[in-house]
Amino acid sequence: MPFLGQDWRSPGDQWVRTSEGWERLRLWRIKVFENLNENVVARLIRMALADSGPHRQTMERRQPHIFYNKGTTKERKELVSLSEALLRLDMAGAVKDIRRANFVCKLLQLIFEGKLANLSGTAQKHVFHILEATVNEAVRTEMNFGPVKKLIIQAEQALENGKDSHIGSNCLWNQHIQMLIKLSNKLADYQLKEREKDSRILLSDLPQDCLRQILFQIADHRDVIHTGQTAQTLHIVSQESSLWRNLCLFHFSGRQLLTFLPKHVDSAETLDNVDWKYIYKRCYK
Repeated sequence: MPFLGQDWRSPGDQWVRTSEGWERLRLWRIKVFENLNENVVARLIRMALADSGPHRQTMERRQPHIFYNKGTTKERKELVSLSEALLRLDMAGAVKDIRRANFVCKLLQLIFEGKLANLSGTAQKHVFHILEATVNEAVRTEMNFGPVKKLIIQAEQALENGKDSHIGSNCLWNQHIQMLIKLSNKLADYQLKEREKDSRILLSDLPQDCLRQILFQIADHRDVIHTGQTAQTLHIVSQESSLWRNLCLFHFSGRQLLTFLPKHVDSAETLDNVDWKYIYKRCYK
């Protein structure tokens, strides 16, 4: 079904009828691939890589992307909607990638904080589809339950705040509420399984020198604090002054540190006696 706009600069678009209503053809094709079985997708990828030849390494490094034009002219008018961006960037599949999962959670947090009611109905569907994929991945991997629960709470507040001023039908808004109830129940009913005694080494069993080098690689102080709350040995290492000194030097400039450093600091020996965790808290605020 071709649709041609009255604007001569608009190329129009093709639409296809699905069980959920009319959708643009180019976005529908992307959703078809998203709903394929993981085994089928893996097989298609292997076949594509086998035929790629010398371009195989380039294809493996290729990330989902979109082309965004900052400005438009009379001769060129190309706009990218939020729903199209979420599909093309594969946000629902990104929750399975540890390198992109935190970015997806932050994006959902920004949307739920005050933009959900202003989104189109299609964009709202994609947002809750991503939220559902995030919850399913958390249950499957038994990881990131804290951030996911916060997203559920923020989504509930967003639905409550926008119930009288949202874009789209009330039926669609009620579907979001029902989905959120289902996801909340799924998290509440899930019980974390204790690890069986398999005689394998644990993180807390490593020497303190190894633990110290691992924590030195963490750039976020919240991750350091949460790691220290898991075991007594990790708590001791996470409280060391040298660790917080590295965090201070990594995040803040010398001028910022001099603002809160004691005035009597004038040598390396006195620097070792400084409460670097306190300095970090003051600079972070």
